[in-house]
Amino acid sequence: MSEKILFLLFWIGGIAFLFPSLYRDQWKVVEPGYYRIWEQTYERVVVARLAKSRQDGIFSAGGLLGLANSSGGWNFDLDPQYEIYTSGSGVEDYLPYKSHPGAQGVILSAFALITNLPPQHILTFMRLSTTLLSALTLSLFAAWLAVHVGWLSAVLVLLFCAASEWFILPASNSYWSLWAFYVPALTAIALLANASKRNIFPARKIYFILFAAVFLKVLFTGFELITTVLVMTTVPFIYFAIVDKWTWRTLTARVFKAGLAMTAAVLVGVIILAAQIAINDGSIRSSVNYIVSTLGRRSSLNTGKYNTKTYKESKEANLNDVLSIYLNTNAFNTQTPPQVWQVPYWKLIALFGVFTGIFLVKHKVWKPESFPAGGLALMASTWYSILAPLSWYVIFKPTAYDHPFLFPMGWQMPFTLLGLALCGYVMTDLFKRRDV
Repeated sequence: MSEKILFLLFWIGGIAFLFPSLYRDQWKVVEPGYYRIWEQTYERVVVARLAKSRQDGIFSAGGLLGLANSSGGWNFDLDPQYEIYTSGSGVEDYLPYKSHPGAQGVILSAFALITNLPPQHILTFMRLSTTLLSALTLSLFAAWLAVHVGWLSAVLVLLFCAASEWFILPASNSYWSLWAFYVPALTAIALLANASKRNIFPARKIYFILFAAVFLKVLFTGFELITTVLVMTTVPFIYFAIVDKWTWRTLTARVFKAGLAMTAAVLVGVIILAAQIAINDGSIRSSVNYIVSTLGRRSSLNTGKYNTKTYKESKEANLNDVLSIYLNTNAFNTQTPPQVWQVPYWKLIALFGVFTGIFLVKHKVWKPESFPAGGLALMASTWYSILAPLSWYVIFKPTAYDHPFLFPMGWQMPFTLLGLALCGYVMTDLFKRRDV
């Protein structure tokens, strides 16, 4: 089978396989009540944006997401955002969410204005399009694995994506726009694979496109898991550095320059968000104060500055306790039986360690002078990629502590995916002849 056919088979087949699970949890991985509450709690800010745009214009309130007619402020009690939008009720007041540029709200509002479809159809389109993009993105990664790592690795990744609630919950949610988290890393894979094939490295082109990819992520998902995404985007550099035998100096220089380009994209995103807040508040100082305050509150900086009970507790939380929360969170179904599927992340990490050991022992005993470059690249990339989720849990420890029901998804970006790919590779490698 040609590489092109294999790629298309896993890409198209992967979309068809993942879509039912990601769209409405077809296989009932998540407890239905929890699924509905989780989805609506975060999606409601996009729905409220649609209602606000319909009444006052797409860029009213700076184009920010928010809540309509929410006298209770920010809370986890589901406000009637869907009813307000679908019934055509007026938006008497609007509470903007100032931590997210909300590009999806602007785009969906424009789509609703242009098509003039009924609100319920717009909501259906919103969920369908978000799910399709998530399935397309994850399947694209699986297809690349099928061609360059092995079909078993691709199968394991697709099965995991369909079985883990940390894919199912955000994949169809327009607020989270899961697909956007993976666009920068997939872009890096495509760019570096092409450079490897042609034996060139068009630096300016690569860095500019990575800038654009990260900027897209910021527009659609704000600064959620931002350090995780930045580290994740450098993982392909580790892989191709080993495959193409880059020097350490070359690898360091290229990762550093890519990091500068991606950081610039984040800063541009901050400037755009600041402008949105200033338009809403009528004050540049207000936007600057909000951004500085939010960064200090959510990161590990300025430990003694926030003295309210909630902020103080999260600021002073022990890092080991925070890591323990995420290591003991279940990677598979945490809501419904059978209990056997409730596997915490620490067990997956241990499993990846076992398969790494098997790979190293096999080649050390059989042929120590010639480790397969692809296997070494995958192994190194996998263990390097654990820095992606850890960067968020450490640098943004307070918000990680406050939101353990959100950020386990960081483990999938892309550490657990690469770990499963490594397991598939090692299982296949075990049955290869010694001289292969």
